[in-house]
Amino acid sequence: MGVTLKDVSKEAGVSIATVSNIINNKEKFVSPHIKEAVNKAIQKLNYKPNYAARSLVSSKSQSVGLIIPDITNPFFAELAKGIEKNLARAGYITFLCNTYENGQLEKKYLDELVARNVDGLIICGLSSRNAEVLRNLEVQNIPYIVLDNRIKQIKKSIEINDYDGGQIAANHLVGRGHKHLAFIGCTGQFDNIKDRHRGYSDVLTNNDIKLSVFQTELTTDGGRLVAADVIDSGATGVFCGNDLIAVGLYEIARQKGIKIPEELSIIGFDDISFAEIMQPKLTTIRQSRRSITLEATTHLIAMMQDAQYTFENVVLPIHLVERESTSWR
Repeated sequence: MGVTLKDVSKEAGVSIATVSNIINNKEKFVSPHIKEAVNKAIQKLNYKPNYAARSLVSSKSQSVGLIIPDITNPFFAELAKGIEKNLARAGYITFLCNTYENGQLEKKYLDELVARNVDGLIICGLSSRNAEVLRNLEVQNIPYIVLDNRIKQIKKSIEINDYDGGQIAANHLVGRGHKHLAFIGCTGQFDNIKDRHRGYSDVLTNNDIKLSVFQTELTTDGGRLVAADVIDSGATGVFCGNDLIAVGLYEIARQKGIKIPEELSIIGFDDISFAEIMQPKLTTIRQSRRSITLEATTHLIAMMQDAQYTFENVVLPIHLVERESTSWR
């Protein structure tokens, strides 16, 4: 049997109520001497609070569910790390669920997290692309925030201006004299990727630049699968829907003896940790993970602590990180 409040109170020589007040940060009228005695007893006995029991009493679990679509994608892994750190500082435990881009698994995780009485949810990507699951959360008054927003009608999201990102990439390549460019990504599936493609395409159309589009998954394998077709298209520059696609494209281009950037200029999106160690270093559109995680946790904590608090979409700035993977024509 585990150590109980009664055991701690006996060791410290105080009442169970006093121990409970100290553990639950309600020790306003407790002397420093008594507080110190209780904390020493907790450490000595290695007492662990029963969070399930506390949740039943307070209706708060001090926990947050974090759902991400792909833990192997460094962008989402780094987001998860930042979110967990920020929530831990505020006294919350994070439960991490990886959906593998499976909408049904995503719904199952959401149901399980709600059943386990999490105080709030952060959903990265929304693999199911079904806003109905969010309406269900609102009916149940469960605070939530969506990151990497794939459905533009969602109002509680932290996102970046994907359209501007596409324009920035296009202007960079057009400004370097490229006349035939390509885009790689799933333009028909996710609204944020469609916006990246749309911004890119609009600039090219206005400059009478030829554009080839290649549909694939937002993964390294996705980049590998279309790389040969991209190279055969004759495009001299490529904008990838994310950095992982660029990693796969690099690999096949190297195997085929294509020189980057002399023969093929490449721009990514996200600025994952790999981007700076690729050879040549990848030029990419950076979205600040630090800003995203700070905004997400700040707003979620406010919603969890104040039922009247609300906010609508926060759109964060992005910028080009120019490295070594693009050249002049």
